Amino acid sequence: MNVKHWLLWVCLALIFVSQVLLFRANQQKTSAQTDASEAHKLVDQLQAQLDDLKASSITTLSLDNARLRADNQSLAQKLALANTNLAVLLTANDKVSGQLQTARQALRMQQDHLQQLTVENQQAQAETAAAQRDACLENLRQIEAAKQEWAVDNAKAAKDVPTAQDLVPYLKGNVMPVCPSGGYYTIGAMDEAPTCSVSGHSLQ
Repeated sequence: MNVKHWLLWVCLALIFVSQVLLFRANQQKTSAQTDASEAHKLVDQLQAQLDDLKASSITTLSLDNARLRADNQSLAQKLALANTNLAVLLTANDKVSGQLQTARQALRMQQDHLQQLTVENQQAQAETAAAQRDACLENLRQIEAAKQEWAVDNAKAAKDVPTAQDLVPYLKGNVMPVCPSGGYYTIGAMDEAPTCSVSGHSLQ
């Protein structure tokens, strides 16, 4: 009897322990199911957020891509316009450079011509001055010759001074010569040579 009672109590104890373990297992199962359900919900939320993020990213990327394409097209148009303007400017620059070169050559030719004219003018002036000097010296010789004739005809002494009127009858054309350079003559005394007011026009 004691053994039977002991076995009975052991079986009851085992049944109680089994019920306790089964209860705990059910609680853990329920908790695990709850956690799994919450995890599943969380996964669903994360998946929805991921889908939204993908959709938003695709939309953003599409908008950015469209904007970049528009900017690229605008820049390409601006670049083409800039290249066209550059070609026009280069053509104009070449034309202006050619015109400038032509103008420089023309200016150089004009300067050479002007220099040649200056030299010719200086030579002409020198020749004119020499011719005028020679003509003036010839006038002075005529005046001196007229003085000598007047002195002989009128028995004049060395210090006598004839006037222009005294010499006119002895001069060519009965006219008192004039300096071609605009100078004026001084007849002077018989022992003096006639002079001209222009520098270099002198018989001495």
